[in-house]
Amino acid sequence: MLDTQFLNEKATKFRSALKKVKQIIDRGPEEFINTPMYPDRVQYYMIIAYDELDQIACHLIKEISGAKKKENCVDDLVSQDIFSGKVSRGLQDFKKFRDSIFETRFKYSPEQMYVSVKNILDNLFDNFISELAQLVKELKSKEPELSIPVNLKKVNEQAKAVKSSIKKIKIFLGYPFDEFKENPMFLDRTRYFLVVAVDSSLWICRHILRKLKSKYKNCFDGLFREGVISQKTADSLNKLLSLRDDLANPETDIPAEELFKTASESIQVFENYIKEISRAIIGKSDT
Repeated sequence: MLDTQFLNEKATKFRSALKKVKQIIDRGPEEFINTPMYPDRVQYYMIIAYDELDQIACHLIKEISGAKKKENCVDDLVSQDIFSGKVSRGLQDFKKFRDSIFETRFKYSPEQMYVSVKNILDNLFDNFISELAQLVKELKSKEPELSIPVNLKKVNEQAKAVKSSIKKIKIFLGYPFDEFKENPMFLDRTRYFLVVAVDSSLWICRHILRKLKSKYKNCFDGLFREGVISQKTADSLNKLLSLRDDLANPETDIPAEELFKTASESIQVFENYIKEISRAIIGKSDT
């Protein structure tokens, strides 16, 4: 789902950087070309603006096509044909300009820079943000309505931490117990990933209860009382929570047999937890 807060922050920084560029470009070609610091400043702010633009593009591409990229997304966004011709040309020209800056090792001629940057500004400065806002509005209208108005991006991040911890714990548990108990790394990492899973589960719990405007002394019991998770899951999570500090304290001895048993039982507990909160939030089996 779209993270509108993230997009707003990036769009604001993008617009701010372009505004600084425009203030210089508006001084005219003669003053720009004859003032050495102007091309340097424009180069600097254009690179900042492009970095923000690329992050916006990557986030949009993920939502539109499902592709997960962390950079070099502007061309992909243009290929979706969702912006006007003017904005699309501006995005393409911006990509070419940014590539040329690095290819020339920051020795772009002032005369050529002025023309290129002015064209980019003419196409993007007054148009990109408004078209982006309209696009976001359209994409948001297609998103499922959440039963609980959580910050889904942050909940997903914590849920992924739980899933990742479970996956790593399963690797350690896949070894014969005799080998498990004799390997200090297995023991240490199992304790660590149990703590991570508990902490992330607790973060999700507190976040959901805040969104429900509910206050309970015991978080997991609160989720049960609100109908988000089963009592069995709440009781199992409370048991793991009670062990959390001992697991995190390397000076606290936990017998290998007890750790192995706790870790083995925790797998289903955490998997059930993720499924149950997912159903409560968006009515799906996976978060």
